[in-house]
Amino acid sequence: MIDTVIKQADIYRSGCIVRRQGTVHLLEGTQSVRIGRLNAPDRSRISPDSVRLYVPEGVKGDSVQVEVPGTDDIDKANEELADRISRLEDEIEALDMQRDMWTDTSHFSSSTALTAEGLAGYIEKLPDRLGNIYDRRSVRSRELSELKKQYDRESSKCAAQYIAAELTAEKEGDYTLEISYFVTGVWWYPFYEIHTEGSGSDISIRLRAKINQKTGEDWSGVKLSLYSSDPSISGSIPVLRPNYLSFERPVMKQSFRAINGMAAGMSAAMMQPEAMAMEEADEMMTDRVYTASASVRNDETAVEYMLGGTWNISSGKEIIADLTAQDIKARFHDITIPKADPSVFLAAEVAVSDIEELYETEAAVYIKGAFMGNVSIDPDLTKDTYDISLGKDETIKAERKQVRRYSSNVLLKGQRKAELEYEITVTSRKPAPAEITVIDQVPVAGDKGITVEAADISGAVKDETTGELRWEFTLGAGEKAVRKLAYSVTYPKDQNLKL
Repeated sequence: MIDTVIKQADIYRSGCIVRRQGTVHLLEGTQSVRIGRLNAPDRSRISPDSVRLYVPEGVKGDSVQVEVPGTDDIDKANEELADRISRLEDEIEALDMQRDMWTDTSHFSSSTALTAEGLAGYIEKLPDRLGNIYDRRSVRSRELSELKKQYDRESSKCAAQYIAAELTAEKEGDYTLEISYFVTGVWWYPFYEIHTEGSGSDISIRLRAKINQKTGEDWSGVKLSLYSSDPSISGSIPVLRPNYLSFERPVMKQSFRAINGMAAGMSAAMMQPEAMAMEEADEMMTDRVYTASASVRNDETAVEYMLGGTWNISSGKEIIADLTAQDIKARFHDITIPKADPSVFLAAEVAVSDIEELYETEAAVYIKGAFMGNVSIDPDLTKDTYDISLGKDETIKAERKQVRRYSSNVLLKGQRKAELEYEITVTSRKPAPAEITVIDQVPVAGDKGITVEAADISGAVKDETTGELRWEFTLGAGEKAVRKLAYSVTYPKDQNLKL
């Protein structure tokens, strides 16, 4: 068997191409070789179609195929370890028998030849003899435990798939071979760190990566490249089917429990590999590694981050690597959406085009070096700007309250009219002026029989499609601002409408 070591790993969001190298001595002519080993969490996680063998100039390879060792091959490879384990188990059993003989005093009490002096000598020697037995047994037990772990590791290696090939060399000599294959059990996850000194300063956005591998093999001195793509997600172009309209038929209602259970089952069955990978990562220990930024290369369909130097990643561990860092201009302002949440959030508005890479992920926020918590990053790439949340701002308070609700019938039209009015109050305890953004909405008619009219929106900018209202203003130190929202809804009085 030609042993190989991992030299390069090209890691995708889910899965990895492993590149291994090994040296073989070939005679002139054709010979059969075994090149190993294709370690993976289990044999099913290696894609056979992805296995490739690369030979140097002067060598030709034929009949390349992936093979699986048989049970006899594994047992033969570990025969010496199995014999040592068996001998240790016998020795421990003998020590247990000695211990039982020394602790069982029944044969002494029934012996007429035992004198008082003999019994006293037995009692005096018993602690030392038992202590010696326990010490020897403890040492042998530790040796046995280590040997069994070694046996399991060697069995795992011997059970790994290998490549069988016919190699033809033009002349005798030592040659370097390379094999590559795609394996699961490896993934990476992007996240951000956002640093700022506060209003009036730039923000620093650092893109980092959590890298995990559970191949059952420790990586040592491996070059790493991270790719933004995910081969586990289908790249097939979707097909648009005809949309046939038909009348709806009444459907028997199912119990909440049945629907809920079915949804839970579907959710588990449809979980993406990346999500499963992240769950596995939560159980892993993390080795924090701080590195210089990676080299970035944009391919036609993905971004590649080439990490500098070589890396060590133990199986079942996670490491963290720095990818990119950039300083960008930002406009600081406070945002509140009191209809959904009365909290006020400090935000940094940035131009989407200024950020080199934008991923839907999470970010850790630091203001003047203090950790402020984690926020979600979910950018809309169709817009020019994006508000990065920097966490809750406790120095500004917002309140939304209903001040009027009135319903009446519309004469001669068979309709009902509801009038609603709200007040939004924003109060600042900041020592300096602050830029404020308040977001609310008026309902949007979803049926031709419904009419919505905005009576008073206090100068807000309204989105006619979504009904969103946006107020932007400067609030002085210690000041209070009130914005009013009033609208009416008219609808058929024989219909129920939730307002």
